[in-house]
Amino acid sequence: MKSARTRHVFSNKPGQWAITGAIYIVFFFLFIWYHDVRGTPFSLLTTEKCTAIASTYCLALALALGPLSRFKPSLDRQLPYRRTLGLTAAFMSIPHVILAFIYLPLKFSEKYSTDYPLSWFVDHWFTTIMGFFSLVLFLIITWSSYPSGIRRLGKRKWMILQKLAYLVMVMVVLHLLSMGKIPENWIAWIETRDKPLPPGSFPVMVICIGALLLKVVDLFAHGDSLGLNHSKTDAVAHNGEFNTNRSMFGKSTN
Repeated sequence: MKSARTRHVFSNKPGQWAITGAIYIVFFFLFIWYHDVRGTPFSLLTTEKCTAIASTYCLALALALGPLSRFKPSLDRQLPYRRTLGLTAAFMSIPHVILAFIYLPLKFSEKYSTDYPLSWFVDHWFTTIMGFFSLVLFLIITWSSYPSGIRRLGKRKWMILQKLAYLVMVMVVLHLLSMGKIPENWIAWIETRDKPLPPGSFPVMVICIGALLLKVVDLFAHGDSLGLNHSKTDAVAHNGEFNTNRSMFGKSTN
């Protein structure tokens, strides 16, 4: 099977973190504006939603950079942002969870008693499970995105764990689908065009599915790397970087 070479990055320059932070903020306020245009002004609701959307977009970019760099080698210089985007997406998912636990019981107080604040999450158990497991797996991958992670796991296990970032994205898709708004809200908007923009779940689903489809195309075009002999690469290089075959946030091009 064909394979592609790249490098894993375990540390990033301050400027890369600053740019990644700016990207996250742009996504966040872009979708604050998006919801405002759709008639939902800035509130705890939009903050909770847009925190998650911005994290999803950062994760999608992190997953897409590797495949894109193999189709367009000039993008290889942007690969260090794979790690910063992935870690930012993981850490900023935590405020989304906290806000959801605060906001959802209040939003649906007429349906779910405030005396039992977890009743919404129990009623939407599959949505809750997908969100919970995606966050836990995401944070585990984040933990492994440092030199100590590859030292503890070894190269092959580390690469397998990093590849599970795509499973995180799949669970995000299931999390969205299980809310019961897709495709009903999309169909309603197409039929009525009552608002200038489609439901917020539409652009989110597009970026999620796009990142996953890009990986499928990449696998067919360039193959996978797990079948390679990693015996000569089971070490972490100096200065936080070494050349090898691909993976995820620690950063490779998987």
